[in-house]
Amino acid sequence: MAYRVVKWGTKCFMEFAREIVKELTEFMGGRSVIGSHRTDFEFSKIIRVGFPSRGIACVVKSSAISDDVIYQSLRIAKRAAAWRKASASRLAPAESELSYRSSKVVVTATDILEDRDTARECLSSENRSLYGNRPIDLRDTAIGFEDVMDILRRIEFG
Repeated sequence: MAYRVVKWGTKCFMEFAREIVKELTEFMGGRSVIGSHRTDFEFSKIIRVGFPSRGIACVVKSSAISDDVIYQSLRIAKRAAAWRKASASRLAPAESELSYRSSKVVVTATDILEDRDTARECLSSENRSLYGNRPIDLRDTAIGFEDVMDILRRIEFG
């Protein structure tokens, strides 16, 4: 399969995409939790099966965002998350998709802003381009996720 190489800033698009996937894998707990992936598409396999519940703790720890905010964006009650962790069950595919989106936003923001604290601040602050909403609150829908990713791309390109 031939890839068309497109310049994106100083990085090639494919190189940038592989970097983000690698960072995303580590962010979500590494190979031992979610396996090894080379592309975003490869995440779809484990999303359909469901991420291991211990991945939630990895996302909370990696993002440095409160667990309440993470659970809210994943639409999981705190007690349900604790039960799943104790029973070592898997997340539902819909919850895994939300976890993936949430993680991808944080990883992309950190990569673009070059600092986790700055990224967390950016995602937690109201944004006029998002009609006064906080990006962190919009990750739970496909439309909100795309809008947040669009804002991040605009920040990257100035």
